[in-house]
Amino acid sequence: MLRAFPLIALSLIIQLQSLHSQTNEFNVNILKYQLADGTRYIDVCMEVPATYMDMQFVDSVWTSRVEITVIAEGTEGIVAFNKLILTSPSISDSTEAFVSTNIHIERLVLDAGVYTISTNLKTLDSEITQSEDITISLGDNPRVSDIMIVEAFKPSEEVIISSFTRSGYEMMPLVDTRISPFAYQLRFYAELYNIDQVVGLDSLFLMTFGFTNSSGVLSPHHTRHKRVSAKPIIPVFEILPVDELVPSADGGFLKIEVRSKTGEVIVEHLYPVARLEEETETLNDIPLLDFASRWTDIDKLYRHLEDHLPIASSSQQVTILNTLKASTDIAQLQGFLEQFWVKKSPTRPDVSWLNYAREVLVVDSVFGGCRSGHGADTDQGYVYLKYGRPNTIVEKHHGTDYYPYEIWHYHHTMGYTNRRFLFFAPHVVLECMEILQSDMPGEIHNEDWIEMLKSRENRLSVTTSQLNRLNPHDTNSREEPEDLYYNPR
Repeated sequence: MLRAFPLIALSLIIQLQSLHSQTNEFNVNILKYQLADGTRYIDVCMEVPATYMDMQFVDSVWTSRVEITVIAEGTEGIVAFNKLILTSPSISDSTEAFVSTNIHIERLVLDAGVYTISTNLKTLDSEITQSEDITISLGDNPRVSDIMIVEAFKPSEEVIISSFTRSGYEMMPLVDTRISPFAYQLRFYAELYNIDQVVGLDSLFLMTFGFTNSSGVLSPHHTRHKRVSAKPIIPVFEILPVDELVPSADGGFLKIEVRSKTGEVIVEHLYPVARLEEETETLNDIPLLDFASRWTDIDKLYRHLEDHLPIASSSQQVTILNTLKASTDIAQLQGFLEQFWVKKSPTRPDVSWLNYAREVLVVDSVFGGCRSGHGADTDQGYVYLKYGRPNTIVEKHHGTDYYPYEIWHYHHTMGYTNRRFLFFAPHVVLECMEILQSDMPGEIHNEDWIEMLKSRENRLSVTTSQLNRLNPHDTNSREEPEDLYYNPR
């Protein structure tokens, strides 16, 4: 089961997403959809970095705010608009506040016609406007909606449907057509309209989706085919693999094509997608961002250094836990932080640090409830930071035969393939899961893990323990945890 890490709010703060291009730009993407009754509307998706907002520090917390105005202007003047104040959540850590990015979606209902959509940001001392011309089509012909590249999602739990809600999920859009050079998959959302009017209600048709080159030719290894039953509106929520070549840096398209049983093309839609190239400049070609100087509080800086323990070498861990812990010289801690990233990422230490800082925010949000808000101090946070986001996660939290447990599976990480981590909650507190078993070299390995997992007292006799070590478990055992561990879904 693939688990999405939580979204923070409806006007969302990006913590880190594998697709995100990290451009620190104000981006706008306008997506066109329609409702079952034929009503047309647009979603104006905005990505607003904190650097485009007014920062305030009140009562020991940071907040950022900006005035947003969205205007739809047709041939006869303004037909729709909305003005609002976008305010970030309160953030106690200054680093988190200044690197955060707000995602907001403003929805406008529009009739068929040609419009200019203007999005304006206004702070106390600056103002910026982006405009785009769009056309809302007339008629009930078969169509494909605009395509949303989904950066994060989770099942919707809200009674009130928001502009982030689609087909039972809250989805955070990637407000860009460029994806990270490190992304390994792309999930997207679109809607098909009026296909039933061509093939007949509930009749099957063929949907093809995949990546093309700049000439529009589909890549066979990055294309999927699916038979779908025709309805007036069909949501499409799918995933495609990406690699270092597809989509290319030169640009291509995400293509959705609908064909009838006889192979006739009913409708198709192309959405431009490109991959950002990895930075190749040398350190001497670019100025080093003095990111360590952001800290003026030595205690908070040391806490940030502790968050680096999962990726630090043995000697660096000793330095952090001993030398720097006792130091009262903030310049010494700042120097260590910068040199840490210069050694780890000589070409772009500032960007690598920023990416890792966002990862720390993820684990603090997801796992920090167990350790006073510090996810890096948890076993799951440690694994996430050291080995990256797992490809699949199996969650078994509510069984009666075993302690609550999770199995994380990595296709590739740290030069290894097909590696697993099994976490369990011996105290039945889900926020505090511990590593029970892993096949990753250097991590905890227990031959008796299946017995420990199903023992409520979490105790084994010496004889049983020795027998388990002499007789490793059959990987085709009927024990459910073993099946899920050795045969990940």
